[in-house]
Amino acid sequence: MILPLKTRILQSMAPSDEDSTITRDVKTAAREDLQHRYTSPPTLQDYLHRSTALDPRFKSLSHMDPALRQRTYNDLTTEIVSSLGAEDCAEGQAAEPTGANLDSSSPPQKKSAMAELFGETFASKDNKTPADIIKEEVASYLAESDITVDGDPLTWWKSNDCKYPHIATMARCYLAVPGSSVPSESVLYSRGHSDCNE
Repeated sequence: MILPLKTRILQSMAPSDEDSTITRDVKTAAREDLQHRYTSPPTLQDYLHRSTALDPRFKSLSHMDPALRQRTYNDLTTEIVSSLGAEDCAEGQAAEPTGANLDSSSPPQKKSAMAELFGETFASKDNKTPADIIKEEVASYLAESDITVDGDPLTWWKSNDCKYPHIATMARCYLAVPGSSVPSESVLYSRGHSDCNE
């Protein structure tokens, strides 16, 4: 919710003709202070864009211009495909036989009678790459209606985990991160400090 909320606050702080001088000065000061928040380091902005895209309340990214919206979903798709490739590599290394357990004398696996008889006829003709599957999943997710702003995104993802399995995995990574511009040490110190005073 960070970037949609920031955009909404900036819009509401736009000076108006009806504003008094004091109100206009306060709005200008608030806008100038907020404008630079969540912009450094540059990767933070991209991270927040992807987090917003993974929230089913704000996935339409209506607070962004169309080019940035498209780039955000392209980046998200690329990240999901990359993470899928990394998982495949890890699984392949785990399953790879070592010299100690590799038996060169073992015969090759025999096909079953059903595979011999029908294998070529009913072989899967689906030659989609993992990238194609992810792109279709992202397109389907985008076509889905946004949930209401007071809806629970985590409950939504729990219900739609099977429908969008790759995006759901990424959503678990992103939506678990608490949004705060306060350094964690300050939060811990203030909590510990108040606990001591009780």
